[in-house]
Amino acid sequence: MADGSATTTEPGTSGDASDARPAIFAHLHLHTEYSLLDGGNRIDRLLKRVKELGMDAVAVTDHGNLFGAMEFYTKAKGSGVKAILGIEAYVAPDREGKPGDRRDRTHTGVMDGGHHLVLLAENLIGWKNLLKLSSDSFINGFYYRPRMDKSTLSQWHDGIIAINGHLGSSIAVHLTNLVRSNDRKHWELALDEARWHAKTFTPNEKGEPRFYVELQRHVPEQEAINPWLKKLAKELDLPLVCDNDAHFLRKEDHDIHDTLCCISMSKTKDAPDRLKYPEAIYVKSPEEMAELFRDEPDAVRNAALIARRCNVELKSGQNFAPVVKVRRSGTDSGKPPHYDPAKDGADLTEWFKRYCATIELLPFDSTSDTESPEELKEGCDRALRDLAEAGLVWRYGPGGITPQIRARAERELTILADKLISAYFLIVWDFVNWARQRGIPANARGSGVGTMVGYVLGLSNACPDRYGLLFERFTDPDRSEYPDIDIDICQDGRAAHRSRGACR
Repeated sequence: MADGSATTTEPGTSGDASDARPAIFAHLHLHTEYSLLDGGNRIDRLLKRVKELGMDAVAVTDHGNLFGAMEFYTKAKGSGVKAILGIEAYVAPDREGKPGDRRDRTHTGVMDGGHHLVLLAENLIGWKNLLKLSSDSFINGFYYRPRMDKSTLSQWHDGIIAINGHLGSSIAVHLTNLVRSNDRKHWELALDEARWHAKTFTPNEKGEPRFYVELQRHVPEQEAINPWLKKLAKELDLPLVCDNDAHFLRKEDHDIHDTLCCISMSKTKDAPDRLKYPEAIYVKSPEEMAELFRDEPDAVRNAALIARRCNVELKSGQNFAPVVKVRRSGTDSGKPPHYDPAKDGADLTEWFKRYCATIELLPFDSTSDTESPEELKEGCDRALRDLAEAGLVWRYGPGGITPQIRARAERELTILADKLISAYFLIVWDFVNWARQRGIPANARGSGVGTMVGYVLGLSNACPDRYGLLFERFTDPDRSEYPDIDIDICQDGRAAHRSRGACR
């Protein structure tokens, strides 16, 4: 174990039982710049350093989010390093013997932001479940931090490996209390917590464990509970794994990371009462990790074998355009808009608002919905075209649509459809329309203002034809990057509607 590699290979750990190469230690608990003002590892430099140190895999487990996952996966694949997709989750703490509820926003001052739990995607199912857990933690669980709870972990645990034990985790909190008080009840609570995780993250179909007890060696507080973590693992027959909770790249980067933390805490470097991270939480070599845990070679070996097991393959060149279903209502459902002054009245704004109300967007559920990608695209293209047609009448009047305006709108709609942007435009229109229907000001800025389609949908109020604004600033047929639309929605009234459940 002196070189940080596993000397044997368990069947099935690499996805290829014939692969007898030694499994090299991999960092499974690591933070990038996407752990905002806390992680100091930039993805490009991280991957280069990992290769320099002789490792062929690395995990990214940013605090409470998966924001950097796609950049990490894409760049890792290009550099020949296996990307292990993960997250350091926040889990709502248990209260008074009852499982924590991510929706509970009662302030207690004790771990209200949640306990830490490292989750790694073992396969594609696990990756999809991480996406569900992360999304739900923001939508339903946000209180100080985006929080999961035991109910969501029980629901979406398949394909995920869980690691618990470092300071800040649920097991460590109980063991820290045990060390401080020597009260046996904290030991029992730690055992109960470990049993719950082992029962939830049961071994996979090959019999390989999906729950590991975590060892680290950075600070005295962690060292104080490490013997108890080992005792717990032995008593419950759970495997150990070591990691380094790497927040920066090299040992000499500690001061830079310390400055970053000062910014996040609004503290000066000489503040006596501020939090200081240990100098050892950098990306160590396999040899350094093997030496650090020379008394626990199985923990080093398990880090290597977990890395060998985690295999998530995302489709190369996959288009991540949004997917929605369109539902229409009203007597003229599905028909192109037609303005009749005698029937619809002279107020074009009210007419346009009524037409907008006939189109509703619904999320596409791949597990139950049957529409094909072609049908979904056709529905979005048609809805965007119809909304734009109604918007032209609203903006310019029935007789004010010049051949130049018509040609520009047609050209933009064609490009948006060809580049699979129609659904994206509809989604932006949907939440802007939601705001305006409730009297909340909303408006676009940036390159999106240059689109005729955006103008006639009400996303902006600057006529591109009148002011010579360029659609090409937003996108054109030769641009490969997916465009963005910057939208501001006034804070006045927005929170009140959200609290009443009006927000979609």
